[in-house]
Amino acid sequence: MAWRHFVRRKGLAVQSSKLKKLFSLLSLLVLCAAAVVAQPRPGVQASDTGGTLDVPVLVMHLPDWEKKVREEYGYATTLPELQKAAGSQPGLDAFEFEEGVEAVTAKYEGGRLVIVEFPTPQHSVDADAAIKRRIEELKAAGQPAPSLYSRVGNYSVFVFDAPDFAAAETLASQVKYEKDVRWLGRNPHAEEIATRAYTQTMGGVILTTLKTTGLAILLCLGVGGAVGGVIFLHRRSQQAAQQVYTDAGGMVRLNIEDLNTPPATSNLLGRGQD
Repeated sequence: MAWRHFVRRKGLAVQSSKLKKLFSLLSLLVLCAAAVVAQPRPGVQASDTGGTLDVPVLVMHLPDWEKKVREEYGYATTLPELQKAAGSQPGLDAFEFEEGVEAVTAKYEGGRLVIVEFPTPQHSVDADAAIKRRIEELKAAGQPAPSLYSRVGNYSVFVFDAPDFAAAETLASQVKYEKDVRWLGRNPHAEEIATRAYTQTMGGVILTTLKTTGLAILLCLGVGGAVGGVIFLHRRSQQAAQQVYTDAGGMVRLNIEDLNTPPATSNLLGRGQD
């Protein structure tokens, strides 16, 4: 009986060690997956020639540009291209398309919008003065003129064929100029920016790792509890199914080292007897 009890305990110890190894392997795999997921992934950035949807960056400054990309818009780097896209609108010939000048146009309910971007503030100031002179000449001669014109940063914004001035003003007010400030030399705040980015990235990695580790621990506890409960119930059912002889009222009593009662000697053979 003692030998059988020892064998059972040894089998349970072996199974327990196997379960521990399995749970350790599971935890290691989950942590590795968390580290891979937490790695920062490079995002898609807009370039000067493509953008996120393979369109010029200036197009993204149109109101509701996502909708216009799916519908229709015009992009030009020369005056003939702009006149072809927007039509022969008055006032567009007041400036020259030098290198770096871009234009985009699209049709809206409030009229046709034309945005011309100049490479430098000085170019935009000179073009603004020339456009205003041209518009005054058109009005003085009684010829058609833009419904509205305004300068927004380095942009010259035209609205043509608007039903009224309020609609043209509403459409033009949706154009926002986004400044792009760049250092001619080395950025003195480069280390600070890099440190901030590194801190944010590492904070995200640590937070994601902690969350994943907590989930892994809960998963291991749940799986371990379920497997352990199944093994325990299986062992109890096996033990209940076995018929074990006992003289202790249904209990198995081990007599170890004769501590309870002395061994019976009446039925033992003497030394040298068969």
